[in-house]
Amino acid sequence: MGLDQYAYVKPEKGRATPAFQWRKHAKLQEFMERLFEERTGESPEALNCGELVLEAGDIDALEAAIRGEKLPECAGGFFYGHQFQDESAKAYQAQDLQFCEWARAAITRGETVIYSCWW
Repeated sequence: MGLDQYAYVKPEKGRATPAFQWRKHAKLQEFMERLFEERTGESPEALNCGELVLEAGDIDALEAAIRGEKLPECAGGFFYGHQFQDESAKAYQAQDLQFCEWARAAITRGETVIYSCWW
């Protein structure tokens, strides 16, 4: 059990195949939960098994946070791996930057980029 995170392009029909996957990346989850709450007004728990559409500005903000090592601290969460969130952020940094590049290109092509999680 634990936090599993995915990013994919939403297909017009059928099931999406994740282009990116993370496991217990607590700081990324915190970033996405804050964005979800700001955008929808719903609690972060509503993102569990839900979808968050990412926009170009979201990707710019995420990339800046990654590059500046300013991803938000996760206050806790048994399933999130918050106890090793700094180590996870460092381990995932290269993948996170690849994700930003991929997402930006997909958005430029007019595709809908989705972040989803399950815990």
